[in-house]
Amino acid sequence: MLDDFAAMHRELLAVLGDKEPGTIARGDVVSDPILMFVDDAVQDLGQYGRVVSNKRVIGMMKADWMPARGDVIRVRGRTSKVEEIVSDDGILVVVVMHG
Repeated sequence: MLDDFAAMHRELLAVLGDKEPGTIARGDVVSDPILMFVDDAVQDLGQYGRVVSNKRVIGMMKADWMPARGDVIRVRGRTSKVEEIVSDDGILVVVVMHG
């Protein structure tokens, strides 16, 4: 049953969001290009002063790759490591990278 939902989820996401092909590497293993949903944004850090930082949030289908901290993602010509897994609903995994 989850496969049916995943297929519908993939179709819906195909028409939404800012999607890009990218690759993920874990050690010597590199994925084939997979569809990633990229959100580049600016965030404020701290409570007492304004410090601005770049934040990149990337979502991908769990069936394509299950990311882990330390995986290296290359998308939009930029390479960075996964710092944190923000959410995993069983279908879509969202990770955050700073810098």
